[in-house]
Amino acid sequence: MPPFSRPFRAGTAAITLSAALTLGLGLTVFASDALAQTADTAETPAAISKTLPGKIVYTQLTTPDLAKAKAFYGALLGWTFQDRPVSRGHYAEALVNGHVVAGLVERPLPDTENPPQPLWLPFISALDVPTVAKAALQWGGKVLYRPTIVPGRGEQAIIADPQGGLFAALYAPHGDRDDTDATVQGDWIWNAILTPAPATSAGFYQKLFGYQVEDAPPPDTHQRYILDSQSIARATVNPLPARLPPDASARWIGFVQVDSVGSTAEKAVQLGGRVLVQPHPDHQNSMIAVLADPSGAVFGVMEWHDPSAAGDAK
Repeated sequence: MPPFSRPFRAGTAAITLSAALTLGLGLTVFASDALAQTADTAETPAAISKTLPGKIVYTQLTTPDLAKAKAFYGALLGWTFQDRPVSRGHYAEALVNGHVVAGLVERPLPDTENPPQPLWLPFISALDVPTVAKAALQWGGKVLYRPTIVPGRGEQAIIADPQGGLFAALYAPHGDRDDTDATVQGDWIWNAILTPAPATSAGFYQKLFGYQVEDAPPPDTHQRYILDSQSIARATVNPLPARLPPDASARWIGFVQVDSVGSTAEKAVQLGGRVLVQPHPDHQNSMIAVLADPSGAVFGVMEWHDPSAAGDAK
């Protein structure tokens, strides 16, 4: 579980509203048309569980160049894509082994002096999205796009936490993917939020999603926190890197499982991306790196080794 300790990009709280504008257009104005089609790729019954509040169940990229993003992630992670008809713009679903792992929305960046950087938005499962949105306001967050029914997906809202971290709350009436499903190359495997106030952030997300909050193991105790739901670790809450200003906004980062972090990082550069944090060992028998795609959207890759499996092989 990566308790991030290295910087990947500076940012300021001012980016929040402009980024939300870009994200919101992709999620409300035209995504309802696109996501109404997702019944064609519905999960098999065996892969579906009941609603699992607190689990990050979906991730969506807003990018200025969908074709370039598809070429990059397809070659890097082995994703395949299914284009969806939309009223305007372009939208595609990314699949691994036949199940949808992400949505990619094409949106031109706002014509401003400092446009927001494209980013990946995590969707956190919730039983009652309006209640989550109301709690977010009560505890200092902002509801950037109010709860909305999206055909084919469910009810969702885009929210900024008090430190500016962007996420979506989602209730999917068909349920969430079961935790017993094994992850493979190309699946999201972990999530972390980098924040200037880890304890405050952990409390905020606990109030919204009912997480059990635990201190990270030493030496990170009282500096980093683990968010658990259904007795499963869902994400870490980590301090911002020391090189960033203390008022830098929070940001979520998702990690994709890969067979080799080193090879993936090298290939990302060959495909026009960047390595923001070099591959390095992390906690829990993992190797991680932080990358940026050609448009600048940040994500992590993780190579995890199960020590029990190694023991069985001896």
